[in-house]
Amino acid sequence: MLGHSCIYRLDTKHVKNQYRRDREIMDTSQLENIAENLIASKLQHHKILVAKPKFDVLGTDLLAFTEMKDAIKFCRVQSKGRSLVKSKSSNIKIPKKYVTNGFLVFLYLEINTNIQELYIFFPHDIRQWSLSPKDEYQLSISRSNFSKKMEYHKFESSKVQRIKALIQDAEIHGEFRALALGRAILTGKGTLSVKGTS
Repeated sequence: MLGHSCIYRLDTKHVKNQYRRDREIMDTSQLENIAENLIASKLQHHKILVAKPKFDVLGTDLLAFTEMKDAIKFCRVQSKGRSLVKSKSSNIKIPKKYVTNGFLVFLYLEINTNIQELYIFFPHDIRQWSLSPKDEYQLSISRSNFSKKMEYHKFESSKVQRIKALIQDAEIHGEFRALALGRAILTGKGTLSVKGTS
């Protein structure tokens, strides 16, 4: 049997760029997991209940509500994690259709290895961001501007009352309808079929 050898030439620039992209995705994913846990902890500390849905509809990473009862009122929370440690700038993008009056964005920002901050953006704040041709709100941040640009949005106790007010007003704005439109049909055979869209 004759042996064959193959020589593969690797484009080292391509490999390095792919590795960097994969690393950025992993870093962002890790930061977003940290963000979700931190947000849930902070909200629950302030008597706001938090649930992690098993679906991803309209950017809903978490649901926040103040009490468990019929006709529950809630707001949708999207959590973002970004880092300025290895990069001079970053951004977050939110599709315009996600932003209803019952929608919040939390941003966990790693400024350096010792300093991390948590920021919150209410619907009015998000609508002030630049709007891209893809119909996405975009917030750009950099090491040089984040401190001044983000100071007002730092999550602190004073923001909790605004979150609770947002939840109380959520029913008026139809958050459940925004989250999932559906209908249930009970047939004569005792079968329940549920149909929905998102």
